Amino acid sequence: MQSEYADDIHLEALEVILNHILYVRGIYPAQIFKKRRIYNTPIFVSIYPPLNTYLAGVLRSARELLCRRELKCFEILLYHSENTPIESYMLQIEQLEPEAARQPAQDPHLIEYEQHLRAALYKLSERLKPLPRLPGNCQFKVHLHTTQTAFVEFSHEAQYQEFPWLQAETPQQMEARSGTVSLLPLVAVDNVGLKMQARIFG
Repeated sequence: MQSEYADDIHLEALEVILNHILYVRGIYPAQIFKKRRIYNTPIFVSIYPPLNTYLAGVLRSARELLCRRELKCFEILLYHSENTPIESYMLQIEQLEPEAARQPAQDPHLIEYEQHLRAALYKLSERLKPLPRLPGNCQFKVHLHTTQTAFVEFSHEAQYQEFPWLQAETPQQMEARSGTVSLLPLVAVDNVGLKMQARIFG
């Protein structure tokens, strides 16, 4: 699988999963989402311009990190206040080496890939159903976990200087501050190197 080809596949999967979580967990009113068929399954995606502008900026930065092989984890954090995380969805990015990745010739129309991701989305929905309803004033933010080298390089590039690059808390630091934490393994799409788990802070 060519590097750029794999990066685009990763990015599309991240975008779909991000929209899916925002919709299923009710972070925004259902009216701002529109049903579309992606991966041959119905997915709700945002049609709200301010949200889409934020998502586009996040995904643009994520794509650049993917291209540089510097994106380690894509984290979607739901919180009640800035210092009170409620749920954290972490997509571990295992960027496959060219010889380990599935070649397009083996799955030229991405049928097998779509089946994997479709199954992952259904499993994600089923795992999220039993979770308690979130408070009405919940918000979200996305953390891009990268290397210190990439952080330094990005912070000096004009096109990314508006993106808020900060040193994030580690999961252990969040757990220590938030008390009880439940781990919820969610999905894996191994043939493109995506693994996901959720942390539910109680």
